This record gives sequence, C-alpha cells and structure tokens, in this order.
Amino acid sequence: MNRNLPIILMATLFMVVLVSGCITNDEKANQSNNYTKGGVFFQYPHSWGLAKVNSTGGVAAVGDPQTVVNGKPTTSVVIQKYNNTNYYNLQTAYEQNYAKFFNNTGKTKVSVGNFTLNNAKAYETVYTSSESGNNKKYRAVWLQKGGNIYVILCGAKVEDYNAQKANFDLVINTFRLS
Repeated sequence: MNRNLPIILMATLFMVVLVSGCITNDEKANQSNNYTKGGVFFQYPHSWGLAKVNSTGGVAAVGDPQTVVNGKPTTSVVIQKYNNTNYYNLQTAYEQNYAKFFNNTGKTKVSVGNFTLNNAKAYETVYTSSESGNNKKYRAVWLQKGGNIYVILCGAKVEDYNAQKANFDLVINTFRLS
C-alpha cells in the first residue's frame, strides 16, 4: 500500500489542477460580453458598456463606465472603418495615416509593430496624446478584410493604461469580421 500512495497523491493532485483550470476558464468566459453587429464581433469586459460612437467611420465603441468624465469614458475601445477611397492595401493605408500624424500634433509615438491576428497581418502604433487636459495613451491596431480596413483604437489615461491592457487585449484578440 505504501508504494501506491505516491501514485494516488500524484493522480489526486493532477485531477485538482485539471478541475481548477476548467473553473478558471468558465469564470473568464462569464466575465465578458459579446458585441455582434454589422459583420463585426468582439468580446469586451463584463463591467464595461456600449458607448456612443462619435468618430468618423465609427462602427462600435465600448467603455469603462467607472472612468466617465463629462459624459465620455476615458477608458474605451472604438472600432473604426478606414475611409479607403484610394483603395490602398493595409500597409500603404497604415503608412499614409502615420506619415504626418506625429508632426506638430501633440501626439508622441511610443512604439510601432506588426503581428498576426486571425491569420492576417495587423499593424499597430502605440502613442500618447493630451486632449482637453487629459494625458492619454492609445493603441491603434489596423487590419484588413477584403477591401475594408478597420482600426481598433484602445485608449485610457496614461496612469490607467497598463491596468487596462488585459481588457484591451480581450477586445483585440477576439475581434472578428464576417
């Protein structure tokens, strides 16, 4: 019996780890809402709500109601459809947009890069800006499906940005176009 005790303990420990992993995944699934409209799908934090889309080409917006100042959330994600009247490919549209974006605008580039999202190339720019006395940090992710280019613009006050990164990643990593 003493020889079997380590095996039984290991099997019990394995089962506990397996079950706790399932609970964690179920809890995470219950902590988000789904947005599905106009061929756009993404998940966003359960504590957030839909926000009014004020931007040109705006498709959807969600925000953290705990950060509302003057009727607008300071932490939000806005989905925009890029006005691609010149029929640029994704890389050209992205480069054209940022060619003069940081010239005399009060915006400061933090980083640029690219990655794969939904088996397609995506470009991103992280930058800071001061709007109406609020210092904010943004992450703009650009992607294309067919002739349509979309921008996922995540933003928060500079001091809140790192704490919101997981929420921004939720929206970006679940973003789908149909």
